[in-house]
Amino acid sequence: MPAPLALIEDAPHADTRVISVRGEIDVGTAPALRSWLDRASDHGRRSVAVDLSRVTFIAVSGVSLLCEETARLARHHAQLTIVCDRPRTLRIFDVCRVADTLRIVPDRGAIEPAGRWSADDDERAARLEAWLVRYSAGASA
Repeated sequence: MPAPLALIEDAPHADTRVISVRGEIDVGTAPALRSWLDRASDHGRRSVAVDLSRVTFIAVSGVSLLCEETARLARHHAQLTIVCDRPRTLRIFDVCRVADTLRIVPDRGAIEPAGRWSADDDERAARLEAWLVRYSAGASA
């Protein structure tokens, strides 16, 4: 039986809201995560971090969701940071060719303060939009 998805909004870190995720992220649980991200980011206008350190499985649908949400936030110069140091989870980002496009940090201490948008962020956002156009049916969402 799959592990249920648990979503907990933690205290902000460096003015960035943090959502801790536990369990599995797949096609069945991704909508709940999308809803939490929407609320935590004030509908895409505030930076958010997603802590995946207790995620036991992430499907491609979960990776796609994180990419779509990252792109949505980037349109408002907000950032989605993924906290993850689990090799198995990091591998799926590599396989999907987004490891260098998403903002992935090994622990919460590496979350940068919100509001620091740079040329690197513009470049990352452009690569992500290109990835979404190429691989995602929901790229225009």
